[in-house]
Amino acid sequence: GIMARATDTGRFIMDCLAEMEARHPSIGEVRGRGLMVGMELVKDRETRERAIELRDHVIQRAFEMGLLLIPCGTNSIRMTPPLNIDRPLVEEGLMIFEQALTEAENTHLKRGA
Repeated sequence: GIMARATDTGRFIMDCLAEMEARHPSIGEVRGRGLMVGMELVKDRETRERAIELRDHVIQRAFEMGLLLIPCGTNSIRMTPPLNIDRPLVEEGLMIFEQALTEAENTHLKRGA
């Protein structure tokens, strides 16, 4: 049942990130298959301008809080948890990611522009 569990967990992560996308203007696109999930970070969703510094800030801050994220391309982040990860650990990782993303957006995105 490990593959079915991985599929369910991947779906849960994608659903959570889709919810975050509504709250975070820097998430330009979420894509993935199973437990390999990627997020493109942008300065502006309309222009799709790459948010390189924001991405680096998220990765560093998440690492400081105990979450290892993988840079992908110039402005994307990849999450690749183990196949047997437990739901509470996934939830904790997603909370850390969102906190790091919020901090990075507050630093790198222009407000009211």
